[in-house]
Amino acid sequence: MALTSFAQVQAFIAQVLTTNGEDASGAPHGNFWSTTTGLTYEQFTKGNVPGVDSVPILVVGDSKNSNIIQALLGTGLFANGSYPRMPAFGPTYFTSDQIAEIAAWIDNGCPQ
Repeated sequence: MALTSFAQVQAFIAQVLTTNGEDASGAPHGNFWSTTTGLTYEQFTKGNVPGVDSVPILVVGDSKNSNIIQALLGTGLFANGSYPRMPAFGPTYFTSDQIAEIAAWIDNGCPQ
């Protein structure tokens, strides 16, 4: 499945979390990807993680340096204990294939 729009990314993240029994609504950043209560496309692609002003969500065209990918993988800032791997402390995390779907959308320039 190729994610070709922001709406698809939002739905995909929500679906994976629901399938895994995860709920981020109580997290400091909330469900910032949500289609109903989340950030706009512009805020998501150019802004910071809500509640963590110094952490940009992503770098358009560069998934390897995007915090959302590093958060899901548990690398970068999310490897040394500054921030936990997402979803916070699991126990169920996104699979490498699921992360690759989001990474491909970022690498393709984050089509709206």
